[in-house]
Amino acid sequence: MSTSTLKLKLLRNLGANAYGQLITVAIQLVSVPLFLHYWGVELYGEWLVLSAIPAYLSMSDIGFASVAANDMTMRVAKDDKQGALEVYQSIWIFICTVSLIVGCVLALLIYTAPVNVIFSISYISTLHTQQLLIVLMLTVLFGLQNGVLSAAFRAVGRYAYGAVMGNTIRLFEWLASMTALVLGNSVLIVALAILTIRLLGLLVMWIVLRKQAQWLSLGFKFASRKKIRELIKPALAFMAFPLGLALSLQSMIIIIGITLGTSAVVIFSAYRTLTRLLVQIITMLNQAVWPEISTAYGAGKMELVTQIHQKSSSITFWIALTTVTTIGFIGEWVIGIWTHHAFMPNHTLLILLLAVTFLNVSWQTSWVVLMATNQHNKISIAFILSAANGLLSSALVIPYLGINGVGIMLVLSEIPLLFITINNALKLLNDSWFKYLKAVLGNPIKNYA
Repeated sequence: MSTSTLKLKLLRNLGANAYGQLITVAIQLVSVPLFLHYWGVELYGEWLVLSAIPAYLSMSDIGFASVAANDMTMRVAKDDKQGALEVYQSIWIFICTVSLIVGCVLALLIYTAPVNVIFSISYISTLHTQQLLIVLMLTVLFGLQNGVLSAAFRAVGRYAYGAVMGNTIRLFEWLASMTALVLGNSVLIVALAILTIRLLGLLVMWIVLRKQAQWLSLGFKFASRKKIRELIKPALAFMAFPLGLALSLQSMIIIIGITLGTSAVVIFSAYRTLTRLLVQIITMLNQAVWPEISTAYGAGKMELVTQIHQKSSSITFWIALTTVTTIGFIGEWVIGIWTHHAFMPNHTLLILLLAVTFLNVSWQTSWVVLMATNQHNKISIAFILSAANGLLSSALVIPYLGINGVGIMLVLSEIPLLFITINNALKLLNDSWFKYLKAVLGNPIKNYA
């Protein structure tokens, strides 16, 4: 692959991710004031808590779709299309089976457990809570199929195409839900609107993929248990990352809701949403290089992978420093306008969550290198332990430090991950800390060239 071809692919990938991030930012900025206006703090807080519960189901594929995408991309780079097809069909069968089993088990729990009592839900009736959770569960489980289709788009070098389609579907899901909200419909109707568009979107993606790469077909013929067994170890290691994110994001919402109430959930969610805008920007950049790292690694071009790692890390550092500084100065003003001053400002929480974000994105590029090459087993344990420690320690300090205690514990949880992740990436690439830091702290303009 020539340098010009690689840059063109990276620009396309970046453009597709930028489109997705614009949608994400727009959704987050517009959704909060709309929800607060039409539902109020209490009902919106309960929606956030209940929405966080089915989010765990996104881990039901045990990371198979992601590691399969890497494996398929590297196989196609070696011109092993047959192997890529075997992996594709194998993970599809696996995810369909797991989704069916998990869906049945969770449905039973939803209709037998006192969910409203456990999570202090009072504005949504018990029946509506059960129905809402079922719809949200189906939305997440069907969303797993998006991971399978996206893996295929990535493997055939159409990552940008698949990303644009996926993000467009997400936009229409949000538009449908906001239309239902503004029309005064219940939480159940809002959830059903999202589910309906998701199903239609998956159908469209499947049809387009069949036209783009007919050799990658869903089915049973080439599926094998052997392929699943080969991917089990990296898939289980990958599962640590969505589980860790769920612990630090969704579970933290639940813990805050139980200990401090749903009003505190809204405050924390608003500050976290603003500060994590940086994470979304950096994710956009890293997702653009992910498939190219897999391709270069699969073709044995380690020097190219090292260059991508160093340049992407440098770009990430300078963007992060600039963004964190800016939000530190204007964050409170933005929060006030955004939420119509629905709650008292908390500058301490803002600074703490900005620190969490800066530390997180500083090691994210190195994490992507390990993930894109399925060499992430070593850091998976550290990640899940860090997330669990952040959640547990936050639960312990909340009675004494309140919501700011959460920010302190999250900062402390990120520090060891910074060293562990970068160090593992440098070992994989046979690179040194000196060369890496020199590249990261060097001229950022040069790294864009």
